[in-house]
Amino acid sequence: MSEDKHFQFAERLLAWFSSNAREFPWRRETDPYRILIAEKLLQQTTFGHVLKVYDPFFERFPDVQSLAEAEVSDVENTIRALGLQRKRAREFKKIGSAILNEHKGEIPSDKRDLLRLSGVGEYIANAVLCFVFDKDTPIVDVNVRRVVGRFFGWKEMSDREIERRLSRLIPKGRAKQFNWGV
Repeated sequence: MSEDKHFQFAERLLAWFSSNAREFPWRRETDPYRILIAEKLLQQTTFGHVLKVYDPFFERFPDVQSLAEAEVSDVENTIRALGLQRKRAREFKKIGSAILNEHKGEIPSDKRDLLRLSGVGEYIANAVLCFVFDKDTPIVDVNVRRVVGRFFGWKEMSDREIERRLSRLIPKGRAKQFNWGV
């Protein structure tokens, strides 16, 4: 694949995002806890459903400590609109406890530590690295696979291979816009 096509993809994507970006509260967020939780809320859920619980969640659980100390039933009630609330509530509680007890209340900046958090996989770990710690890390999901499959023909590749290739395409310091654009 030519460097020109790689450059063209990144430039077109960033230009498209610049004109078509949608506003979501989590995209303006700078608090690491809120970014991690927003990514977890967005897991297997539409943004419309997350918008319904986003503010109530952070009103009820404004920080790691309040989440770690919460009753699972309180978390369940707060996220009921997302579905799978029992499973998700337990994961949120475990995340809060792990961050409080194992990471001194700080969101881990190491991918291995992020992956040890309950219910956090590659996508959320990479999203946190990108959106919290400004790492030029690609975030791969089914939508990204579809876009790069069409543009580059990368249809039979693993997520890891797509991630490896995309990491070379992200313009330095533009990973947030690049990932939101895809």
